[in-house]
Parts: sequence; structure tokens; C-alpha cells
Amino acid sequence: MNVGIIGAGTIAKRMAKTLNALKDFNAYAIASRNIDKANKFAKKYHFNKAYGNYEEMLKDEKVELVYIATPHAFHYEQMLLCLKYNKPVICEKSFTASLLDTIDIYKKFEEKKLFVTEALWTNYLPSMQVIKDLIYKKNIIGDIKKVDSYFITPLKHKERIIKKELGGGVILDIGIYTINFLLAILGDNYKNYEVLSKKMINDIEIKLDLKINYENAIGIAHNDGTRLGSMKVKIAGEKGKIVIDNVTCPNYIFIYQGILLKKVIHFKKITGFEYQLYECKNAIEKKEVEAKSWTHKQSIEIAKIMEELVN
Repeated sequence: MNVGIIGAGTIAKRMAKTLNALKDFNAYAIASRNIDKANKFAKKYHFNKAYGNYEEMLKDEKVELVYIATPHAFHYEQMLLCLKYNKPVICEKSFTASLLDTIDIYKKFEEKKLFVTEALWTNYLPSMQVIKDLIYKKNIIGDIKKVDSYFITPLKHKERIIKKELGGGVILDIGIYTINFLLAILGDNYKNYEVLSKKMINDIEIKLDLKINYENAIGIAHNDGTRLGSMKVKIAGEKGKIVIDNVTCPNYIFIYQGILLKKVIHFKKITGFEYQLYECKNAIEKKEVEAKSWTHKQSIEIAKIMEELVN
């Protein structure tokens, strides 16, 4: 499958490395608003074509799947452009900068029977199913009482965080990971949610702790771009706890029942992006409009929460 990438930044480089390592995918085209940057990217990552204009790449009939790797403030207009040329899309998170835009894109792609998904790679990883099986099939720590998900890392130097025109703030950037993990473990049948603490810089949230209340459990999403800290997930049950090393890409799962009971090393990866690529390829070949691991409905649900938090 020939893949074209819109945007030649850091996240595009990870996807390019993934494509280079897979037999079923071809690093076909890269598009940047700077043709020199596109040419350098294409040379380094062995792409067939380089474009200095997004639309020119989308006109290329050999492009079979588009990966959008730009800041989320630009996703809506870029996905509309992909729709114009009937290109299936994997769009980086956050899917768009607003709930209405997210709903609109899904509606338009569904009407055209064209595949589109949000690249929330965490949910495509096999580790997520391992975690859910440990909790719900094996009931290894009993009923869940509390989930804490953390994304605490210095972000005040990042333009995408501090500039409103780029869709700034921690919620749309890192909050999607922490909130997603709570919903993935506890479900979307919550009673309500509340902001526990919030810190603003130039009218943009740089820190926000969110509590989601369920009938018999709570989840807290800790989002902090002011300092270096944890990326873990802690799941407390009635007879033990699970600690996961990384909220974006679980590598190790530690199970405790008083003492460390078990450490699970669950999967091998190239970059982790390969899992979403293969699932999307299978869906496109079956003429499906969404991925099973991250449906349009799930994406809209999390967009609803984030919309309220940033407004």
C-alpha cells in the first residue's frame, strides 16, 4: 500500500521509519509546504516522491493512504482536502481542534464511504487488550476502584502547546492520552467529571487534573506541562493493583497483590505505529469506514470531554 504523509516533522519521521520496516507498505510520498524540507525527508527515508504542496500530492493517483502529521489546528482543512481526492486517512491526534469539526469530518467521510481514523496509537497496541484481559477476564485485581493516568512532562517550550493558533494547551495534546486510558479501562458510562486543578499561561491551560466519576470507581487524569514527572497508569482494585509504565505506549505491566506478583512483557514493536497501519489497511480492503480499535463514536466521545475542558 502506497502511503503519503502530510507534514515532515518529528511524528512524520516515526511513521517513515515504520513504513521503511514493513513489507506491505511503501513510503511513497511526502508533502511539506517547504519543498527543500520535503526533498531532504524523501532522501533520508527513501520516499519515491516529494511535494512542496499538499494538494499536489493528493492529486497523485498512486497514493492509497494519507497520514496527516501536522498540528491539530490544521487537521480539519487537510482532511477535507483528502476527501476531495478520495484518499483514506489516518490523522494524528487530536483529530481536530473542535467537537463540531470532528463530527463533521466523520459524517462527510461516512457519507462518501471513505475510511478515516484518528491515530490514537495507544488503542491499536496489543498491550491494551492484554491489560483489559488481566482486569476483566482474569479478574486479577478484583473490581476496579480507582485509575490514575499521568502525563507530566515539560512542554512550555513547545510552540504547539503555547500558541493558541496551533490549538495550544495540554488537553488537546497530552490530555487525550490520559483521558483515553480512563475511558478504555472504566468505560464511557460515567456519571460526571470535574476539574480538580488548573493552571493557565496566556489563556492556555498548561496543567489540568480531571476527575471522572463512575458508580463504583473514579478515574483521575493528571496532565502537567510544567515539569518532569510520571507517565504511568495506576489501576487500583479490591485485591491488588496494576502499574503500567507508559500511558501512551504500555511496554511493561506490573501486577501487585501486596508484593510484586508478576511482570508482563507483552509485545514486540518496530515503533508501535505498525499496528494501526495494518488495522487500517485491513479495514480499507474490506471497504470499512472506521477502525475497530478506535471507532468514530469513541473519538467523538473523547472530543466532547476535551471541548468542554478547553472552553
